[in-house]
Amino acid sequence: MEYTREGLLELTKALVRIRSVSHTPGENEAAEFIHARFAEEAYFQEHPDFLRMLPVEEGGLARRAVLAFVEAGRPSSRTVILNGHFDVVDTDVCGELAELAFDADAYTARMGGRDIPEEAREDLASGNWLFGRGVMDMKAGLALYMAFMAHMARRREALGVNLLFLAVPDEEGSSAGMRGSLSGLCAFMKEHGLEPVAALSGEPAFWTSSTSRESAPFRTLFTGTTGKLMPFFLCVGREAHVGYSFDGVNAAALAARVVCLMDCCAELMDGSGADTLTPPVCLKLKDLRDSYSVTLPERAAAYFNVLSVSRSPLDMLHICRNVAARALEETLACIREAGRCFQERSGRADSPVPAWEPRVHTVSELRERLVRQEGEKRAEERLRSFVLNLPAQMDEPEKSLAVADHLVSLVNLKGPAVVVGFLPPYYPQRLNLRTTENERRLRSIMEDVCADLEKQVGGVRLVECFSGIMDLSYMGFQGRAEELETLADNTPGWGSVYELPVADLLSLDVPIASVGPAGKDAHKDTERLELDYSFRVAPQVLERVIRELSR
Repeated sequence: MEYTREGLLELTKALVRIRSVSHTPGENEAAEFIHARFAEEAYFQEHPDFLRMLPVEEGGLARRAVLAFVEAGRPSSRTVILNGHFDVVDTDVCGELAELAFDADAYTARMGGRDIPEEAREDLASGNWLFGRGVMDMKAGLALYMAFMAHMARRREALGVNLLFLAVPDEEGSSAGMRGSLSGLCAFMKEHGLEPVAALSGEPAFWTSSTSRESAPFRTLFTGTTGKLMPFFLCVGREAHVGYSFDGVNAAALAARVVCLMDCCAELMDGSGADTLTPPVCLKLKDLRDSYSVTLPERAAAYFNVLSVSRSPLDMLHICRNVAARALEETLACIREAGRCFQERSGRADSPVPAWEPRVHTVSELRERLVRQEGEKRAEERLRSFVLNLPAQMDEPEKSLAVADHLVSLVNLKGPAVVVGFLPPYYPQRLNLRTTENERRLRSIMEDVCADLEKQVGGVRLVECFSGIMDLSYMGFQGRAEELETLADNTPGWGSVYELPVADLLSLDVPIASVGPAGKDAHKDTERLELDYSFRVAPQVLERVIRELSR
């Protein structure tokens, strides 16, 4: 692997040619390619234990991550983690060029004949952009880190800090790669007495459109990343024939009320200033029956994407309880008023609205109820047995929601009620709080780098928090252990459907930053890489950051 512009371009194109779409065998092909490229290097032939495949899952595709380690020229525990992912999203949006999207040169050559935005057409005409699936998200970043590792392995006398490379599958899904390899990463660091002082991501610096506060578009680098929670509301109504609807409570109406209170609620936005995050968004709203019926839906559910920079799972659970209580109150008030109007208009007195007692429960409360009924061992067996019989193709959020629904049945919960909890995946926020020497040092380095980049190439901004979600969220948990316990206790199927290596997460406190290439339109058919910045400027930035961290 050559650490030159030409070498980086060649390696990027070779990685792009691997169809490593998330949840396909191509992910294993990418892992094997990366491992094989490192294995060609003399350093790893001399130190074979410094190159490993880490299993990230049992069963399924048996996907693996790749770990590579280069020791500093002088003995040191100080270590910089270089992280990236090798999976990509599918190419459905590329239409008739879907297969060609994995050949960056051929795809770029064909882009001029497609109906693409004017900005993309201008970039194409400049000759400074390469199009293709994964070319910027994030095969170029992987190529940069791989070649840099090989380069420094040949020049260890100039390396003042250890380099620990970790490339993972499934970042685009639920970060199964990072979650599954975290224990192996921590075990390796413990085995070799390593102190992680920073973790760098090869994710690209996304070009951001100009706003009223900016005179021109700019590339964004970051020293933190947002957290993600996925709270759910399982609404339990009361069955009744539609002709006698006031005898029951429509769970679908209750769930709709929850959505009205949660979706795009400005009061639930987190962050401030330029780091204000978008409010909760409903990802799914559905009733939980499989066929047509003229009975009121007894159960319905909604779940939400919630971004956070300050709220813990405990905070979010409290918010959800309040939302659920309000939704119940407003739904029942609506039913009572409609019932009053019905009696007044019909003259009938035989359809009184029952005096319901609404209740809000957490998943952990229902599980405790099941344990009281059947005992700890039997309760656990019944839930695990249910999980084992769920369809293999069902995704993690749906499996977790199915477990919650089953739990409601097992405890015979009657409505009107709402069960609140969390569905996978979960991403902790990881912010640079400037509370440790490592945090302050990395932040200072990145501020100086970005100031110089602005003078050199223009259009660069350092932001506190990447507004998307990413694997470096798992470089530690900035909260109390009991807050993670709240998450585990209120995620149905924790340990069988989904789990986090909690002990490893609590053991880490690693500041993060993005040091990678630059590009535009990730996941779109116009995904493209800025060549000059990515293969001339980005290597200089990486070298400088590592050099500064070595002092």
